[in-house]
Amino acid sequence: MKIKDSKNIKYEHLPQIGQSEEYEKIEPNECFLASFERTDDKLILYFKNRSQAVIRALNITGGREIDLIEEKLNGSIGKNYEEILNINL
Repeated sequence: MKIKDSKNIKYEHLPQIGQSEEYEKIEPNECFLASFERTDDKLILYFKNRSQAVIRALNITGGREIDLIEEKLNGSIGKNYEEILNINL
């Protein structure tokens, strides 16, 4: 199962720059992972173009999936967001 197919997590379909109502959405294949951080039940992904995206657990199973995603992200620095969403869990 891929990240984008999971029913236990919610992810932003398009990374964004900014946190207000007026934010710029960026195409996933233009966002290359620079770093990420884990806070409780979510992962915040930071991309080289200053955009970011959040992947959040919806339930306990989603929390386990977030653990797996976090492990796989360590080897995914430099990959684009589209590739990340297609990671097998």
